[in-house]
Formats: sequence, structure tokens, C-alpha cells
Amino acid sequence: MIQEGTIIENEIREKITQVEQEHNIKLSTTQKIMLCIRGPITTILDVLYGEVNLFMLDQHFEKSDERIADLLKISEGDQIDYREVIVHKNGRPLVYALSYIPTSRITDKIMKDLKEERLTTGKIIDKNYIETTRVIKKIYIEKPTPTQVELFKTQEDMLTREYIMFHDKKVVIWTKESYPLSYFKV
Repeated sequence: MIQEGTIIENEIREKITQVEQEHNIKLSTTQKIMLCIRGPITTILDVLYGEVNLFMLDQHFEKSDERIADLLKISEGDQIDYREVIVHKNGRPLVYALSYIPTSRITDKIMKDLKEERLTTGKIIDKNYIETTRVIKKIYIEKPTPTQVELFKTQEDMLTREYIMFHDKKVVIWTKESYPLSYFKV
């Protein structure tokens, strides 16, 4: 049996371990997979629950403020598509997602897909064969927003990750995904 070798560095594993240590918790294997997946999270949800649904909570265009411009590496005041969704199974919310998309960096075809409100941003990227790199920036636990309290019917802390998607070395999507800490424990 091989006993030697170097430890493979894994920044995501380290972020997950840090969250577990800071909050004195143990995340399930499923939660860890959902935090580190580099493709659409709906892939995991489909495997766990079968067909899942997307419900659009809000979608509109707005001008980027300083914080959003910094996240997307665009100029303050540039137009973005603000997209807030819930992925659910039979009306039971599974994952809340908020995305910012700089409209100057997407095609008319992608804009049309976004407006149809039936696909997640990850599925739109896949559908249009856009080669992207997904970089997970943060993994943390936070208090629920009023919207999340209403949707999930709980005051429970939310397990959250933030990631950006790059195409041609430019940020094309910033996303935050959250769900109650008690979800996906199996």
C-alpha cells in the first residue's frame, strides 16, 4: 500500500472546514457536494429529488452600484440583469438564488433565455454551449433575509455560497445560493 505523497490542496475543502470549525457543526456529504459543485446545482437537486422547478421571484434591469460593479468587474452605472429565483419541488423551496448579470457581456440569445424565466443561469450557460469557469468565492452561514424567512418558513441560519462565472476572462455572472442549514443532511 502506498503511504507517501503530498496532500492535494483544495481551497473549497478548506473553506468548508473553516465554516464547520467557526460554527462548531458537521456538514453532510450532500451539503459539501452542493457547496463545491462547479456546474448547475440543479444537477444535484435533480438526482436527489427528480424533476425540480424554477420560480422567478424577481427579474429586472438596474444600474450597478459600487458593490455590484466591483463583484462583476464592470463600471458603476453599467446595466445588469437582477435575477432572484427559488428552485423547488412540488412547492417546497430547496434553494434560493440571487444573480447579477452584466448585460453588456451576454448575447441576445442568452437575454431571450433569461427573459423566458424557465431556466436557471447555469442551465442557460449549458444550453448555449458557453465555456465558463466557475470560481467559488465564499462559503458561509448567514441569517435569513425577510424573503428567505417567508419562502422557507424558518428563521434558521442559511448555508450560503457565492461564486462567479468567467467567460473569456470576464465575469459574466455573480450568484449567491442559500438554503436552511438543516436541509440536505442525508
